[in-house]
Amino acid sequence: MREWSQWRPLRQLRQLRQKDLWAQKMAGLVQHLPRAYRQGKMPYIFFFVSTVLVVLLTYAAVSPYQHATASFSVMSVWLILLLVLVNYGMPLHWGIHMGTGAGALMLLFAVYGAGGVFSPRFSWLLILPLTPFFVISRKAGAFWLGAVLVIQLALAWANVQDALPPFELSRVHAPSSWLTFSLITGMLMIVPMIYERLHRKAVEESRLYQAELEAKRQELERTLQMREHFIATVSHELRTPMNAILGFNALLLSRVQGKPEALKVLNHTRQSADHLMTVINDILDYSQLQTGQLTVQPETFALRDTVAQAFALFRPRVDSMSLDYRLEIDEAVPAWVNTDRHRLTQVLVNLLGNALKFTHQGAVVLHVRPDGAGVVFSVQDTGIGIAQERQAKIFNRFTQADGDIHAIYGGNGLGLAISQKLARLLGGEIGFESELGRGSRFWLRLPLFSVDAPAQPSPSLQAEVKTSPQAWQFLVVDDHPINRLLVKQVLQNAWPACTVVEAADGQKAIDILAAQPIDLILMDMVMPVMDGIAATQAVRQSLPEPLSRLPVIGLTANVTPQDLERFEAAGLSALMLKPFEPSLLCAKVEALLAGH
Repeated sequence: MREWSQWRPLRQLRQLRQKDLWAQKMAGLVQHLPRAYRQGKMPYIFFFVSTVLVVLLTYAAVSPYQHATASFSVMSVWLILLLVLVNYGMPLHWGIHMGTGAGALMLLFAVYGAGGVFSPRFSWLLILPLTPFFVISRKAGAFWLGAVLVIQLALAWANVQDALPPFELSRVHAPSSWLTFSLITGMLMIVPMIYERLHRKAVEESRLYQAELEAKRQELERTLQMREHFIATVSHELRTPMNAILGFNALLLSRVQGKPEALKVLNHTRQSADHLMTVINDILDYSQLQTGQLTVQPETFALRDTVAQAFALFRPRVDSMSLDYRLEIDEAVPAWVNTDRHRLTQVLVNLLGNALKFTHQGAVVLHVRPDGAGVVFSVQDTGIGIAQERQAKIFNRFTQADGDIHAIYGGNGLGLAISQKLARLLGGEIGFESELGRGSRFWLRLPLFSVDAPAQPSPSLQAEVKTSPQAWQFLVVDDHPINRLLVKQVLQNAWPACTVVEAADGQKAIDILAAQPIDLILMDMVMPVMDGIAATQAVRQSLPEPLSRLPVIGLTANVTPQDLERFEAAGLSALMLKPFEPSLLCAKVEALLAGH
């Protein structure tokens, strides 16, 4: 004889099949119902009302009470009418209340002439609140419960006062009374059973909905990861050629001093490249701001110098324009402050760039002044201004004041959105005042206060290379030959006697280190075969001393914070982003060689 545990799966399978067959039969039956009664709880309501109709018609045929046939028949017609009205659009809760109200009136009339609280009909009042409670709401059920209690109390009072007409039960009422109590017992079970089935169905639908939401959430997370990967990849691929463009442009600028025409062409090239880098950085910064990955890196710096450098970036453009371009810094502005210098410069450049873009004549003035909450930077222009109805959305992403602005003036619509988020990230706020045709004033308020000057200010980017006569051995590791050529030119310009060895991937770099002496490594991060992270780890962990202690400068166009952290953690001595400033690269190389 089989154990119960062996029969159990078969029994469960049989139950599942029976449930499926029942569900299929019910689904087929539901499809034959009127259209309004095919969804949600409506099929159960239709079957319940149909059951009540059968009970009413049965009572109309067999009830011995006076006027029973007429009252039950009228109630049946009323319920049928309500079913039709609901099918044609009448709200369900109206139909429930109207049906319950009619039932209460019918029972009150029937009980009044059949003994009051002593009548078997009195018990039908018990089920009146159930339908509103289970179908509409608890509040509706409580309302009808209160109404039933009032009716019961009134009938009891009428019985006590002998206010009801005399009535005497006889044998003829026994079948009707038995039928009444039996049906009420069944009805008291039917309504909760319907509700319990509805509840289970709702729980199942909720479970399926939650599963669907979870699947969508996972899909959204995958999409966001793919987007971040895509943006990082595109940024890397754009920054890599921009590194060569800006780098060679800087090298050529240093060699054409005294040649006005060549200098003019190279300055225009530099401006166009800077504009393209601004677009690339805006897209990447906005993506990082949206995901919360962008953080501030406070440092102590000379505020006046930083503002002056941001202001001077547009001087070549302004020289070809008839504009009054001025910088006004109040004497009371703190000399040294502590905040993220790069992000402050980014906001100022965005505001100045917008002002110059939309101002063809007149003036663009950058004011810097202190106030009680810190320092206020304001850019005042006499440009086209912003219409009143457009001002509310000026800080929205991918939005410009007018649909024609992009076609006429260009831009990606991200500068002000990023500036607003950066201002909040720095603990400040940004705003503007503008009038169409009369210019605009954009202001940035930051909580900047005077701090002590740093003990050792960072050296100038144009500092002279003191070790230029020495014959250093450099290893440049990069999979792009143009980038290797750029770094080689920068190094040979600063150290004419140096030797620059090139490697296209990390594995070749490790092989070169094992074969010849090297003084400093310049390592790219994204490369085939072996990337810069793995190669740097191999230098630090696999090579013997003194090779394992060689200075390694990371040069990468990848600006994703997580990747940069991994790169630095691999054992870098310094890290620079592409496109890099040649003078800054030389300064870092000089510092590392001097300390090695």
